[in-house]
Amino acid sequence: MRLSFAVKLVAAGAVAVTVALIAATKAIDFDTYKGYVADLVEAETGRKLTFGGPVKLRLGLVPSLIAENITLSNVAGGSRPEMITIERIEAEVALPALLRKEILIQRLILSSPHILLEKGNWRLADTGKPQVTGTPTRFNLRELKIKNAKVTWRDDGGRQTTIGVHKLALMPEQGNAGAVGVSVVGDAIGKNFEFTGKIGNLAAALAGKPWPVTLKGSAPGIIIAVDGAIGNLADFAGLDLKVSFQTDEMGDLLRLTGLQGAGNGSMGPMRLSARLGDGGGVIGISDLDASAGRRDVMFASVKGAVRDVVGLAGIEVSVQAETDDLARLGRVLGHDLPSMGPLRLGVTLRDGKDMWAASDLKLHAGSSDVTGDITLYSGKRPRLKADLAAPQLNVSDFLGKPTAAVDGGRVIPAAAVPVDLLRAYDAEIGLKLEKLVLSTVTLNAVTAEAILQNSTLTVPAFHAAFAGGAVEGGLTVEARPARPVVSLQMTATGVNFGKAAHDAGSDLLSGGIGDLKLALKGNGGDLRALMASANGSAVLNLGPGQVNNQAFSWAGGDVISHVLAILNPLAKSRETTQMSCAIVNFRVKNGLAATDKGIAVQTEGIDVVGAGTISLHDESLDLGFTPRAKEGLGLSVGGQFAGLTRLRGTLMSPSLSVDEMGTARAALSVGAAAATAGLSLLGELLMDKVMADDNPCRTALAMGKAAPTAKGGGGVLESLFGR
Repeated sequence: MRLSFAVKLVAAGAVAVTVALIAATKAIDFDTYKGYVADLVEAETGRKLTFGGPVKLRLGLVPSLIAENITLSNVAGGSRPEMITIERIEAEVALPALLRKEILIQRLILSSPHILLEKGNWRLADTGKPQVTGTPTRFNLRELKIKNAKVTWRDDGGRQTTIGVHKLALMPEQGNAGAVGVSVVGDAIGKNFEFTGKIGNLAAALAGKPWPVTLKGSAPGIIIAVDGAIGNLADFAGLDLKVSFQTDEMGDLLRLTGLQGAGNGSMGPMRLSARLGDGGGVIGISDLDASAGRRDVMFASVKGAVRDVVGLAGIEVSVQAETDDLARLGRVLGHDLPSMGPLRLGVTLRDGKDMWAASDLKLHAGSSDVTGDITLYSGKRPRLKADLAAPQLNVSDFLGKPTAAVDGGRVIPAAAVPVDLLRAYDAEIGLKLEKLVLSTVTLNAVTAEAILQNSTLTVPAFHAAFAGGAVEGGLTVEARPARPVVSLQMTATGVNFGKAAHDAGSDLLSGGIGDLKLALKGNGGDLRALMASANGSAVLNLGPGQVNNQAFSWAGGDVISHVLAILNPLAKSRETTQMSCAIVNFRVKNGLAATDKGIAVQTEGIDVVGAGTISLHDESLDLGFTPRAKEGLGLSVGGQFAGLTRLRGTLMSPSLSVDEMGTARAALSVGAAAATAGLSLLGELLMDKVMADDNPCRTALAMGKAAPTAKGGGGVLESLFGR
């Protein structure tokens, strides 16, 4: 064949192809094709696809369809009408197919798409409408390019996070049949990122064949990798993917997720590896192994599996966490968290039908160690069941160190009754503690059970060992009324109060074995309101002991011992004083604690008797004490023992005054009837040797049960001492 003939043949072929191509393009109505594609998309997704102009064909050996200003509608109520906007689409079509009046797209280029994700608008639904008829279209996508794309995530609060995709390219790999190379370059939270790897042939995957995926992404301080296959890409099913992720700084990731307050400091690195699958038709995670943080802020690790990631079900994971100071984590997250000192937690979490369980709990906080199991049952009224044990539980490790003065110098704290919690939940809690530390009081061998049902909390029996004795009691909190009702019963028997004082840091007393009985009932939303409305009694009965005359102090509300130090004639001449008994007996009515000769102390040198009131409304005091010296040192001898000591002020700031009346002894001259005038305390105490009580402790212990009433907190003392 001569060269000139070959050239002519090629030219003729080219002319023929061109003529055929023109004929084919005239045979296809591309505006009709545009409507066909829009109807097809709406049938498959339920969304409306709109073209802002005509679909044009650019002729050439590789013809291209070009469309501009394309939009896909958003869900109803979205922040904007369009979920997706695309500035320009260019689709290269195969010439042979075009000659058959069939559109076969092999290369697709998208310019400046913007995708908005919000309110679940990515969930596209098949409308079930029959597919429309029109120009046949097939995809044999050999290459996909996306330029200058943006993906914006908008949360329910309106906060937006945008990821930019500067370039995305999918193209066949040379020498690897069916494999497609992937290259992505973009930016997020001010950092550039890049993905590279390979995937299977898209056409084969859309035809139902498994789609292998091997991708690795990186950004400054971040690496992510995915390796595995998707069995059915069209349905995104048959997942078997191994995923790994690591970042040098977890705070950056939290900011990306939109967590408020995140990024106020370094939180440390994060590492994660897991296998992603969808056995049983749900997406799940197995072989989960993750760790994050730093121990000075918070370090945590999680191992296990999640059967259903979307539904957050089938969870069984082991969690370990520790921090030097929980408050430091709070500062990093922008939230207030308590400072609890070193904290370590280990627990296995799992869910079941209508329940969450935390088993094998091991919690170390400060000096406390707690173990046990906790189960939360969901439902209309959630129910908590817990069995907890501890070799030691120190309340201050969880509530912080107690303060002496709270809110204007009050001793009784304004601690609220957790009404909402008591009304919303039911609970069964069992507690066994080898040691329970409450500020300066330590209880041993503690056992208790708490039952919360129908807004009523009951602690039917509380048992503990305390300073050689035993403590028993019960508690009821009725949260259903507008003003909760609280009842407390407590009895301490055989307690060595000298040992208890020594354990609390005081050397005031040695010995003093005795009993304490409390029976109180009040109503209100916090502890102050409960005490201000309280009714009941409080009785302390101490046996023989030895008082350290040099250890008196106001500290810790040590009022009675300080009064004894002033009235005791032996306090200055001896280091110790032998005490045979001490009684404190109060009756409480409507928040007023009153005693009539219910305070008594018998020592080797002096007997002291007291009476008066303590207002639990405002914590004001009005107590009076008078001595009866022994061994011939009665009031008739004169000196400081002729007067009475009156204690006023508040529980936080008490004050003493001695011989306030100034004429106590003169009352003897007007006769016993005038001196007593029905006032039992003053009359008996002034007539020292005439009507002396040989056993004031017995008298105090047998004090009448009727609680005196008073106006303005004066009570018995107003009638005894006047103003």
